[in-house]
Amino acid sequence: MKSERLEFFKEFAYSILTQNRFPGSEGHKNTKGHIKSFLEYIKAGFREESFDVRLHIPQESYIEVDGKRIECLAYPGTPSLSTEGYVKEDFLEGDIALRKGDLSMEDVEEVKQRGGIAILTYKESLNTYHCSEMPILDLPVLSVKKGDVPEIEDYNVKLFVKSSEKIIRCSNILFEVGRGPVIYLVAHMDTSPLGYGAIDNGIGFLTLLFIYEELAKSYQRPYRLRFLITDCGSLGFTGSKFHVRNGLKHVFYCINLDGVGWRNPCVVYEDAYGYNGQRINDSFYKHVEELKVKINYVSLKKAMGDHLSFKELGVESLYLSSHPFTFKNTLYDNYDAIDWDTFNMWYEVILSFLRRFHKI
Repeated sequence: MKSERLEFFKEFAYSILTQNRFPGSEGHKNTKGHIKSFLEYIKAGFREESFDVRLHIPQESYIEVDGKRIECLAYPGTPSLSTEGYVKEDFLEGDIALRKGDLSMEDVEEVKQRGGIAILTYKESLNTYHCSEMPILDLPVLSVKKGDVPEIEDYNVKLFVKSSEKIIRCSNILFEVGRGPVIYLVAHMDTSPLGYGAIDNGIGFLTLLFIYEELAKSYQRPYRLRFLITDCGSLGFTGSKFHVRNGLKHVFYCINLDGVGWRNPCVVYEDAYGYNGQRINDSFYKHVEELKVKINYVSLKKAMGDHLSFKELGVESLYLSSHPFTFKNTLYDNYDAIDWDTFNMWYEVILSFLRRFHKI
């Protein structure tokens, strides 16, 4: 990206990525306005897909143990509750399961099957709350700080959550260039209730806007590029699921940008739902090798993303991210954490890949 364009990108990004964008929040509404204003300014035709999400929004959550109150963060979807149980990593029926790191659906299903009544999760490397991108669950999940774990592990505790139920109006935004079989480029624009999500996934959806602007000037390739900025990625990627609900036609590939503003750039070739598409991953590998750029290929069996809805319909997927990403799903994922050299590398690599994919 040329230096003057990069400076504009940074300013535009700052106006958006210093706001929390949880669905229904003021920052969420403002960001939608910024996206649509940008597309209108560059005269891009776009359409919006609207849908509603009914959700319990926690306002207060804490743990009581031995007369002491410990604050925590209840995941979106957790209803009001008051319950108690024994906190153990190796839990039994009726206990509260203690889990470190990001949760997977397998973790949640295991706790349910073994009769656990709730999950407490904590970040292993940082003393802060975190909130994974989970669907709306029928099991209470709360995040605690690592420093509070010794106060609750192997103790009988009481959990309290106060929530209110709301219907949130959400929407995806689509725009495209070219003709022929479709390649999707996907990124979610929202965040969890926690923090600013500058890298997960602010840089991702902003990159889509600027790549479209660049390619739309003179794009003549045998693929149609369809850009999809999804909503509710923080709620189990509800936006992408809504988009594909009626199936897809003439869609060959999906490229998911999720966490591309951090160092340690990677391609996730295997995620929580198995291997991603072989042809597009091989082509991208060859492209990167020719450019002599260092991007690792990794297997992350807890990783999830917007591409999963496409993969379930047989669409080959390319999942671009960063690993390890220490700040993922925490307050530290903010504008100051962005690695601009890595962003610029991704921008140029993705742009050139789209221009020559049909020849690789």
